Amino acid sequence: MEAILLAGGLGTRLHSVTGDNYPKCLAEVNEVPFLHYVLWNFRNQGVRRFILAVSHLSEMVEEEVRHHFADWDIKFSVEREPLGTGGAIREALALCYDEHVIVANADSFIEFSLPKFVRDMRENQSDLGLVCTEVDDLSRFGAANIEQGKLIGFSEKGKSGKGFINAGIYWLNTSHYAFLGQPERFSFEKNVLANKELNINVFKTKGLFFDIGTPGDFAGAQRLVELNQGLFSTSPKIVKG
Repeated sequence: MEAILLAGGLGTRLHSVTGDNYPKCLAEVNEVPFLHYVLWNFRNQGVRRFILAVSHLSEMVEEEVRHHFADWDIKFSVEREPLGTGGAIREALALCYDEHVIVANADSFIEFSLPKFVRDMRENQSDLGLVCTEVDDLSRFGAANIEQGKLIGFSEKGKSGKGFINAGIYWLNTSHYAFLGQPERFSFEKNVLANKELNINVFKTKGLFFDIGTPGDFAGAQRLVELNQGLFSTSPKIVKG
């Protein structure tokens, strides 16, 4: 399998923690750049080729990766100007070999079974699918509305109680027609996932999920990594499918 990791975020909300000139994906959680956890999470579940979609301070990300993952098959898709999540994915697809690819955010971590996700998407002959994870409190998120395993839309933030949200991990046909006719810069979430004419399959999970987008989230990530050391390996391990 191969995966596109979106690692080009500006991380402006995290500047009070990382400083102005530091990529968000390299922010250190328990003295380890967060990107390391994300790479190993996918590596341990079968991904053998990565395309990193980078933009802001891309040279720092490239230097970090080439130093610590020199023997891995990792390519870089560099945005010369911000293209939005959709534009970044479309550019990175040009470097993909397979018919389908995993797409994920490099600033969030989710505990889930990638082999099961891929198996479900293949069995359903999906060209577009996403992982949705259950959270106890929807107030910070837009809830994913799901019927019979299909995404039918998203609700606005502020809804209370338990529910499923978009975990930011996708299964995508590398020649998907949803990208046709899109502008140079566009949002994958708004222009593609919110398109009700598309047939989007959902994989549900209930594993640990968090990101490092804000100082509060970043502080919470430190605690979660400390409490769940087994999940955050930065070395090979066996992961059951």
